[in-house]
Amino acid sequence: TAAADAAASLFVAGMVKGVVGLGLPLVALPLLTVAIGLKGGISTLIVPTLASNAVQALQGGRLLRTARRFWPVYLPLLVCSFLGSQALVLLPERAMEAVLGCLVIAVPLVSQLQPGLRISPAQERWLGPLVGGVSGLLGGATSLYGPPIMIFLAGLKLGKDDFVVAISLIFLVGTIGLGGGLVNFGVARPLDLVWSVFACATMFLGLWYHDKYQRTPAG
Repeated sequence: TAAADAAASLFVAGMVKGVVGLGLPLVALPLLTVAIGLKGGISTLIVPTLASNAVQALQGGRLLRTARRFWPVYLPLLVCSFLGSQALVLLPERAMEAVLGCLVIAVPLVSQLQPGLRISPAQERWLGPLVGGVSGLLGGATSLYGPPIMIFLAGLKLGKDDFVVAISLIFLVGTIGLGGGLVNFGVARPLDLVWSVFACATMFLGLWYHDKYQRTPAG
């Protein structure tokens, strides 16, 4: 059934996030789109994305330092994700699915073509707000902020822990804007948000399963 397929999608995405620290929407949304449609999938991901990224952003004591560095990215991201969510009302779902497909293949493609990409501090100052705005518009329409942001952060050559906190805050801020836009423009109904709360259980079950499996000795 559609509900079982959606639950399985979130479980798998939770395990992937447990392994690499990111990728919940990137893995879950294409699967959810097949099961319950793009709009339903985006609405379902709101609370799991908020919850999982809030937990990650608070780990390691890097929250304030990361927020001070990347606030020029977060501010346009918040505004543009709110505005971008209106695309779900104005544009056909088929068009949004095509955009989603392009975003899913963008990161590995750029990683192959530009493996040595490096962004200097001077470039970061003007590129950060631009990437935040573009990611917000794309994320508002598809819930996938990741591709432009991941390419940007990869170019900054952050350490793993700093990368995870930075991208977790980006997803957290973007999802706040997206959630507000979905409610404001009538895309998400109250029942959708209720299902999104329940979806957290399946996502956290995937995180827990990965953690338990990782800590269990082989054999």
